[in-house]
Amino acid sequence: MNWRIISALALCAPLLGACGGGGGGSNGDGPMTETRLCPASLDYGTVFTGGGGDGELVKLQLDTIKMTWQISYIESPIPATTGTVTPTRAGETASGTLTQETQLPTNKLNQCAFRLNGASLDASRPARIFVGEGVAGGTIPGAEISFGGVLGVGAVPDTTFPYYPFIGFSSIETSLANVAGTYNQVGYHQVPSQNFAPVAVDSKITIDKDGTWTECDNTGVNAGTCQQPGGNFPVTADSSTGAFETDNFAGQAKPTSATTPKARGYMIVGKLKGQLVPILVRTGAANPSATTPVNGSLGPYADDESGISILAPQTATAVNAQNGEYIGVDSQFDYRTTALEGAEATLLDPFNASQAALATALNLDFAQTVPGVVTTTQVGASTGTKPTGKMIFTGGVLGYLDMTDAASPYFTIGAFVQ
Repeated sequence: MNWRIISALALCAPLLGACGGGGGGSNGDGPMTETRLCPASLDYGTVFTGGGGDGELVKLQLDTIKMTWQISYIESPIPATTGTVTPTRAGETASGTLTQETQLPTNKLNQCAFRLNGASLDASRPARIFVGEGVAGGTIPGAEISFGGVLGVGAVPDTTFPYYPFIGFSSIETSLANVAGTYNQVGYHQVPSQNFAPVAVDSKITIDKDGTWTECDNTGVNAGTCQQPGGNFPVTADSSTGAFETDNFAGQAKPTSATTPKARGYMIVGKLKGQLVPILVRTGAANPSATTPVNGSLGPYADDESGISILAPQTATAVNAQNGEYIGVDSQFDYRTTALEGAEATLLDPFNASQAALATALNLDFAQTVPGVVTTTQVGASTGTKPTGKMIFTGGVLGYLDMTDAASPYFTIGAFVQ
C-alpha cells in the first residue's frame, strides 16, 4: 500500500469525523448545539434547478416530511423509449419515495442525504441525493439506451445506466449582465453513437452581457481554437426553464453524422455563498426522420454528444482557501468525497471512507499559470510527477478533471460539506 495514501486517509479521517461534531458549539459547559448542513425540512416549494451528467436540464423537488421526491425533465437527450432516439423524456416527470440515508460516517451527514427509491435501475446501486444550503447533488434516474441506427449510421449499443450524476440549486441567477466575465471550464461528455466514447471538456469561456460569448478549447477537435461555439445566450434566462440557452452548440468531438451542430446548450447559474456557479450542459440531438424536424432540423443526423461542465471565474485562489470536504458523483458513476487540506487532496468513497483501495491521493499546485486553475498530480500514478489534473472552485463547489488516461478522462463535481 502506498504510504502517501495511508497519510492522506489519516488526514481525511478527522475531516469526515468533523462532519458529525458539535458544529456551532455552546456557551460554558452547556449542551453542544449541532449546526446542520442542510435545512431541517424541505417541501416542493423549494425547486433545485440543475444539470445532469447525461446532458439533461432538470428540476428536483423533495418533501422531507412526506418523504417523497419528484423530478421534472425540462430538456433531455435521453430517449423516452429504449430502442429509439426520439422523442426524449423532455417534458416528463418521475416521482417516488425517499428513505433517510444511514450509511455515511456521521449522523450529521446522514440527516442531509436521501435515497430516491425507484430511481435506480440497479437495486445494488441506490440513487442518492445530498442536500446542502441552497444546493442538491447526487444522482437522478438512469435509463437503458439502444438504437439500431439509420442505414448503418448512428447506432447506439444497448447500455444501461443505473442513474446519472446531478447538481442543482434552489436560487439561480437570471440576468446575464451579472454572469458576464471570464471563466475556466472543466467537464465530461459522452457520445452514445460512438460507443459512448468519453470526451473531456477543458476550456476558457468569456461571456459578454449582450449574449455573445467565446470558448477557447484546450482539448477536443477544436483544441487551440477560440470561437463562439453556439448562438448568443439570451440576456435573461428563460423563465420556464431557469436556464440560458445557446442553439447549434458545437461539441468537443466530431459529430457522428452532422455537417453542422444540432445540439443545444443550457447554462444554469446557481447562487451559493455570495458567488455564481454556472453549470453548462450539452443536450445532444439525433433525428432519424427526414420529415419531422428535431431542434429545427430534418434528419437523418446524429450529434448526440451530451454531458455536463462547470465554470469558475478566472480568479486566483490561495492554498488553504478551499480546505474542506466536498461530496458528489463522478464520471464513473460512483459517489465521491473530495477532502482538501493545504496542498493535498484525497478522493474517497463516502460510504467506505476507510478503504485505501478506493482512495486516490493528489498533490495540488497553487502556482496557477491560469488564474483559478489548480493543477493536480496523482500520487503514485504512472505519470509520476507530471500534473494531469485540474481543479476549479466557485461558491463552495469544486470541479475536477483528470487526464491521467487521456482515452478515459475522469471528472467529478462536488459540493462543499464542511
